[in-house]
Amino acid sequence: MHVHRFGLLLAVLTACGPGGRADATDTASTTQPGTTAPTSSSSSSGDVAPTTTGDPGTTGTTTTGTSDEPVTITAVTDTTAVDTSTTGPIDPSTTTLAPKLDLPPEMPIPAKDIPGLKSITFYESTSGVMEFTFLVDGPELSTLLPDPLSNANRDIEGTSVEFYDVYYSDVDGVFDPLGSYLTIAGSFGAKLPAGGGLNLAEISLNFENNESEFGSFLASFVGLGDNYVAGSEVNAIDNDLATHTTMGNTVDTPGQRLRVTLGFKSSLMPG
Repeated sequence: MHVHRFGLLLAVLTACGPGGRADATDTASTTQPGTTAPTSSSSSSGDVAPTTTGDPGTTGTTTTGTSDEPVTITAVTDTTAVDTSTTGPIDPSTTTLAPKLDLPPEMPIPAKDIPGLKSITFYESTSGVMEFTFLVDGPELSTLLPDPLSNANRDIEGTSVEFYDVYYSDVDGVFDPLGSYLTIAGSFGAKLPAGGGLNLAEISLNFENNESEFGSFLASFVGLGDNYVAGSEVNAIDNDLATHTTMGNTVDTPGQRLRVTLGFKSSLMPG
């Protein structure tokens, strides 16, 4: 009888394991009521206490699985949020953009309609700077001369083989009596060693109050022949009468014209 009771006691102690603790592999880890499992942070400042959302029923951690599984931590961010109730798509009508001074706007005005404009001067440099001035409503600027240009069919004559037509145009130098641009185009009948033709220093808008305005935008151009100096086109808008374009010759291209087309702030950016 005593032996039987001793064997039963031995079996109970063996099932409880060492120290009378439950086997860690058999049950999930638990947290005492009223406490929160500690969390760790990778921040260099060390351990950080869990953050709560301010909701009494929400803690900063969630623990799942058994002690043999990794603990899953659900991060909780600060509930202080940016108010986006008034944030929406940008209304272009309320957005102010800086003007582009190097390009024309969408709705330029005809050059001849520039307020206060009286005449237009072309400064051509064949032998020194020569001025050729035409009234805003004159026939020269409002008419496209037919080819071939000659001494009897030209607006400007440089040398005896150099003739030019001046007119209102579009950005590509196409004749347009309501164009916002000014064009000088023509022919020069001499190749190297002669210097290239169409030597335009500037084009000037002349106003009734005696003020003037040089071109500010090189719209387009055509250079031809062996005495064309590429890159000289910008001299037509540098506000310097001592420099000029050198657009070449038309000896081998009689059906084409040398050309320089300029734009002006007063017509491209009115107001």
